[in-house]
Amino acid sequence: MMPFDHQETLTYQVFTLIDLLQSHGMQEVVISPGSRSTPIALAAELHPDIRTYIHPDERSAAFFALGLSKDDRSPIGLICTSGTAAANYLPAMAEADLSHVPLVALTADRPHELRNVGAPQAINQQNMYNNYVRYYTELPIADAHPSHSDMLEAKILQCAQYFRGVDRGPVHINIPIREPLMPDMTRTDFFHRTPKALSEYSATLTSDLRFEGHGLVFIGETADDLESVSSILDRENLTVIADPRQHIRRMLPNVITHHDLIFSNLNSGQLKRLETEVDFIIRIGEPLTSKVTNQFLAKTSIPQYLLSEYQQLKPFPTTPQAAYVGPVSALLRNTHFTMNGRGPKSWLTELDQRISSRIERYVTDYEDEGRFMYEIIRHTNPERALFLSNSMPIRDGERYDLDNTQKIYANRGANGIDGVVSTALGMAKKTPLTLIIGDIALYHDMNGLIMSKLEDIDINIIVFNNNGGGIFSFLPQSENKDYFERLFGTPLDLDFKHVADLYGFNYASTDMVQDVTDVLMNQGGRNIIEIKTDRAVNVNSHQKLRRQIEDVVKSVEI
Repeated sequence: MMPFDHQETLTYQVFTLIDLLQSHGMQEVVISPGSRSTPIALAAELHPDIRTYIHPDERSAAFFALGLSKDDRSPIGLICTSGTAAANYLPAMAEADLSHVPLVALTADRPHELRNVGAPQAINQQNMYNNYVRYYTELPIADAHPSHSDMLEAKILQCAQYFRGVDRGPVHINIPIREPLMPDMTRTDFFHRTPKALSEYSATLTSDLRFEGHGLVFIGETADDLESVSSILDRENLTVIADPRQHIRRMLPNVITHHDLIFSNLNSGQLKRLETEVDFIIRIGEPLTSKVTNQFLAKTSIPQYLLSEYQQLKPFPTTPQAAYVGPVSALLRNTHFTMNGRGPKSWLTELDQRISSRIERYVTDYEDEGRFMYEIIRHTNPERALFLSNSMPIRDGERYDLDNTQKIYANRGANGIDGVVSTALGMAKKTPLTLIIGDIALYHDMNGLIMSKLEDIDINIIVFNNNGGGIFSFLPQSENKDYFERLFGTPLDLDFKHVADLYGFNYASTDMVQDVTDVLMNQGGRNIIEIKTDRAVNVNSHQKLRRQIEDVVKSVEI
């Protein structure tokens, strides 16, 4: 057997791998420095059509990549060294899986002879994201076998099927590499493939969908832009209820956005009226944020139908009568609605408007986080997107956004607070953005702030500092005063001025709503605005306003 040149075969493998992925749409890669991943990182760095970002923290790096992909769902690469470096991708891979974001994890690994023998930086990386990826493969050690070229082509063809369409999501390629690790950096001739024409999946209904009577349409987050089909939904016999992450709410007339407050307060007679007047329910996209709206859907006897962008159906909060898979806009174009009878649209839309008027009238009586959220949204230009952290910001955004002018984003796949900063920074690389976050969530991903400095990313970060986990004050465990603060309140006593200094941000602090101005909310550069609030006052104010809204809802005549 003729000897082969290790550097030549290694160079061919990793350069071809990166070139194939680029030809299938992977044009951005986030690299975390490491030794074993040297040839893969150099391949990405040398490729003329790939943009690379360097992030030293793998957990934050993966969420940053998720943010880069979040709006257009383009495949974004991740490169790391072997060992626990790869394990740090797991939280973002879980979020990407549930949010259908095509992250491409390229994890370097020790060769087979260094596994399970006590060698350093060697853990079991095979299929380590098993529960959260659409596709997994491990490359063989680079060699000169004639099948190597076809094998790489085949694996990336299989892998790329999950970069778009009805089964979109993250993938994992594990790459064992023997030393020496340096590739031949002159072999850029391996980068020669042109981008492929990539087909999109389309709806394949055997017949058009037909619905008769009056319907409630609940729309969660969708990758598909539904603004082009707004005229289909703007019908007298359809009452549209939109999640804050659904951008169609910005342009659709009479869309209901206060559904959380409505379904929180409807009495039994009003619920019975809905059951009588509504003939069907259509659920579109991801499940909604509102817990009480989902509770209504779980309990109602009205027939429900799900329009899903993905084959991985999400029947929560209850199994629908039927589910249809494909681009939602195409499904809606193939749907026919026939109207008859009297529906609930007039009184539900009037109720939504009355709730907005009541909030507008009474919100100025308070100076809690809800009032601050109201002012922040009101003073933020429509061109700036809002990224709302989980826990209280996404809920307050849903309640206090009265104008529906900004695009709103959040990580609602796994609903965690990890990686929120990094995801927002990834998005801010491509669009003007304001992140609204709590002190615990900001602390949890504080490492992610470094990317704003390294990549010169402008972002406004508004942090509500109530010295702890504010959402827990709304839950039953808050009643146990003996253990609540230590286990759930978790006060950290952090001053975020020091964080701003460490990462090169401008800093401002306030506890007065009068300081929330157009100038403050829309300034350029890197800014941390710390708003200091009190958890107890916040709970009390939220509950008072909720009781005022309850009066509005129950005043509707049955």
